[in-house]
Amino acid sequence: MKKITLTLSSLLIVVLFWYILGNGFVLKDTNTNSFSKLQCVSYAPFGKDDSPFMMDKGLVISDDLVRKDLQLLSKYTDCIRTYSTVGLEMIPKIARENNLKMLMGAWINGDEKPTRKEIDTLIKLATENKDIVKAVIVGNEALLRGDLSDVKLYEYIKEVKAALPDTQVTYADVWEYWLKYPKIKEVTDFVTIHILPYWEDDPMEITSAIKHLAAVRHEVEGILKTSNILIGETGWPSEGRMREDALPSKTNQAIFVREFVKLAEEKGWNYNIIEAFDQPWKRVSEGAVGGFWGLFDKDRLDKNVFAGDVSDFPNYKYLGFGSLLLIFVFSFLLKNSNISTKKLVLFSFVNTLFAILYMLQMEQFNITVRSNGEVVWATLVLLTHLAIYYFVLLNIAKESKPKIVGIREILTNKVINVDTLPMILFYSSFIFVLISTIILAFEGRYRNFEVYIFAISAISFVLLYGGRFGNMGFKAFEKLSFLILLVTSGISYYNEGSLNIYSNVWIVIALIFTFILFRGSNNSSFAELKNIIKYIVIFFAVTISLRYGFIANKEIITQCHLNDDTLICGIKDAIGYWGYIGVFGVIAIIVSIIALFVRNKKFGIITLFTSIFAIMMFNTYVGSIAFILILMILCKEENLKALNS
Repeated sequence: MKKITLTLSSLLIVVLFWYILGNGFVLKDTNTNSFSKLQCVSYAPFGKDDSPFMMDKGLVISDDLVRKDLQLLSKYTDCIRTYSTVGLEMIPKIARENNLKMLMGAWINGDEKPTRKEIDTLIKLATENKDIVKAVIVGNEALLRGDLSDVKLYEYIKEVKAALPDTQVTYADVWEYWLKYPKIKEVTDFVTIHILPYWEDDPMEITSAIKHLAAVRHEVEGILKTSNILIGETGWPSEGRMREDALPSKTNQAIFVREFVKLAEEKGWNYNIIEAFDQPWKRVSEGAVGGFWGLFDKDRLDKNVFAGDVSDFPNYKYLGFGSLLLIFVFSFLLKNSNISTKKLVLFSFVNTLFAILYMLQMEQFNITVRSNGEVVWATLVLLTHLAIYYFVLLNIAKESKPKIVGIREILTNKVINVDTLPMILFYSSFIFVLISTIILAFEGRYRNFEVYIFAISAISFVLLYGGRFGNMGFKAFEKLSFLILLVTSGISYYNEGSLNIYSNVWIVIALIFTFILFRGSNNSSFAELKNIIKYIVIFFAVTISLRYGFIANKEIITQCHLNDDTLICGIKDAIGYWGYIGVFGVIAIIVSIIALFVRNKKFGIITLFTSIFAIMMFNTYVGSIAFILILMILCKEENLKALNS
């Protein structure tokens, strides 16, 4: 009877949890915080499976898609802002059909040929469509990206202004860059600034975001001595990773846009909201958050940003059903089990908690996964933790704990049973955490904190092995992993600060694994690791210097855009391109696999450098896998002796 009662209690708790999450934390439409129309909205005419990068490969934008999009947008705005002209020549005609004005943009960069085509097309379209073109925008955040110099930008704007004497001409960039290059104002008819509180170097929490935006606009107006300002981009993402205390969410997006529009109308500001539709393609370069700035989702469904009640978990029923199913299925582990009341309560608590955490992570992966590689990662992580979920409940139901079986004993004897499997799962989970923490340390800006799923493994291994970590018989690799996990956790914390709740939880999870690794490798000495640590420190120092002093140095980037014929620029561009397409990660994996069979000290050191180079050259995911693999190889007893000789 106790079993049935507690299982029903678990089911009830889950139902209440998801109901409250879906309905209790909702932005209610009070009619005072909603609106019907925007002044202008950014529009990119790409479907959910398209991207601008596909246009070079033959993608043709459909007139039908643009027509349907603008028909929808015409109900909510009188103006659209575009960012490019080439391949989008049909937009002005369709905009006119729907009584929409345009802020027409040309995409310019350091590449003369496509930039020339963009400018020529812009001039042609603006000349032919004077009745609907409110202004033209020559370049978007080109100075921010370091695509070209302010001098070259000045020349392009001046050229367009001379060709379009009857049309307003401007340039759009993040507000700081207008203050950095005020001379651009001389050749523009008005100033177009981007204010995105989420993306600030010091991110703004939602309650401070509008106040910050107003302060920035006032500052720009005072310094540039003009009130003729267009806020060319502002908005808030509905999904993605937290930055300090700036949290993307559906409710926060609606709060920001509604409050901003109200203030802008009161102040008489000119503005443009980014953006019309979610753009999944942006997730590749901007992380998951990049794909969720739209007022409508990728399927053109209303996100209730304009009006209506808004929930952060509109699909809570499906998530709740998943949790209920997990609880119900795992409750069968209690069948034929004579379990004490204390253990029964623990079983029910863990089953309830894990069911919720598991579905929260499923939802996060559904939002964040961007590529086939990330699909593989998500699948492996979810399956591993489903097995962990099972084994921790199994051991609670049996009122037992798995025997301590060393990982090397398992690998040597190749015995798989109820005692060895939890250790294999721990090892897999620890490797996942190590990879994730390295990524968060060196490429964390666009990565999410997968706290829900790894909280399951952290809790599970405390329950399974608590008080017995010292008996795990870990060796040099685990000792070294302890140090790496400790250092990378510290870097991640430094990058994120103390305001990011998800970062803080991740640090706690990482530290739990750190403690387990430290206690489990207490028979291994740091002294035997001194040379490999030396190589790691030196290689990271060299590659970090290369990354920030050369490859990602904005001054060098700008100079190379002006004159890319130099040998140095050729090297930089080649390294950047190879990093972009993942060459360094592939090389690192290949040489790490070869190192399994080549027992050579010099080759091992070269392989270690290759993996670290891949990590720092933006192939962080694959590079970290290669890094861990080569560390496993180098930490073998015979290889450590060779390194220390």
